[in-house]
Amino acid sequence: MNIIDILSVTKGTLINKINLNLTVNKFKIDSRKIENGDCFIAINENGQKYIKKAIQNGASLIIVSKKTSYNIPTILVQNTTKILSNLASFIRKKYNPKVIAITGSVGKTTTRELINAVLKTKYRCHQNFQNQNNHIGVPLTLFDLTKKDEIAIIEMGMNHLGEISKLSKMVTPDIAVITNIGTSHIGNLGSKENILKAKLEIKEGLTGPLFVNGDDPLLKHEYALKSGFGTINDLIAYNLSSSLTSSSFDIILDKPYKINVNLPPYLINDCLIAIHIGLYLKVDIKDIIDALNNYHTFDMRMNILKDKNNNTIINDCYNSSLESLTGVLNILKNENQNKLLILGDINELGKFSKQIHQKIPKILDQINNKKIILIGKEMSQINYENSLHFNNYKETINYLKTKKTKNTLILIKASRSLKLENITNYFMKS
Repeated sequence: MNIIDILSVTKGTLINKINLNLTVNKFKIDSRKIENGDCFIAINENGQKYIKKAIQNGASLIIVSKKTSYNIPTILVQNTTKILSNLASFIRKKYNPKVIAITGSVGKTTTRELINAVLKTKYRCHQNFQNQNNHIGVPLTLFDLTKKDEIAIIEMGMNHLGEISKLSKMVTPDIAVITNIGTSHIGNLGSKENILKAKLEIKEGLTGPLFVNGDDPLLKHEYALKSGFGTINDLIAYNLSSSLTSSSFDIILDKPYKINVNLPPYLINDCLIAIHIGLYLKVDIKDIIDALNNYHTFDMRMNILKDKNNNTIINDCYNSSLESLTGVLNILKNENQNKLLILGDINELGKFSKQIHQKIPKILDQINNKKIILIGKEMSQINYENSLHFNNYKETINYLKTKKTKNTLILIKASRSLKLENITNYFMKS
């Protein structure tokens, strides 16, 4: 991107003399990742501390919100965070891939990965790194686009009304997806109806079809009220069978097709959306089936592990919600072996926290052969018979060191802030 375009997009001011023929390779906010020819954007006060390091690593341009005396081409803007969106929009238009935007309460990242697995059999695809799905992460994702990328699959997260609207207008998606409407962030938004409203903001920058989960009651109701607002996923899974680690089902197109995927049954709707989008973009059904058959979950999302004591560990501690917790606990109802359920807080529920956490015991009642460990302030609201409560993962590990756990099915699940992956690591190393 040349300096003239950068000045135009950022509406910034030159601090010192600059070569008007200057071009930059990539925009980055992490000085450690700067390479020769990159532009370092110093994100407000904290970013200013790393300008010297960025220059040492080869930055050819810096964008700042506070005047600096470094002898390098410099653009001064009012707010460096806000100009990320403008630069990202410019890059999106410059390379012009087909953009698929994904939001929803549960399963955004899994759906993104499934769509990527399906589409990369035919197209060159680009997607968010890990969970970079907010007002900073989405621009960073677009900054890494290249002219070779045919499709960009962009996950969008939010905590409040208005956030998805800004992201959608930034990326102007050709296709959008809403996975479901759950209780995540209900503490900020106040009701599931407001969560629905926030997710539907994805339409504001949308230029093509919106695919939604046809089994979700709120999305289905919204579709009925406003005919044509989206494309209800009309694929239906038949002849479902599942185990702890995989699911199998049929879909009917011109004829029945068998789908096998290494995911639990409560994520089958995400598979159906990936199939639907694959077919919409002319991917051969045989390639779609192969992609799903070879799909594997990633770190801390329903990872099935085996430790040295023959314990089977379900490492699902990347995030938690009532819906995802209900889904994984329903799987365990059919498992006969001894179980250790290590459950941490579900966060961001606000005034609804006690009400939602109190729904968990009814689900636990349906599971046999279980021992239960509850972790965190929110889980302390649950008074479940014979359960143990600890404040954090450190206390839990200290307790586990006094017990020998063998031949047990262990579920480890909580919101990300509780860092329960440390408990997974303890089992795998002990």
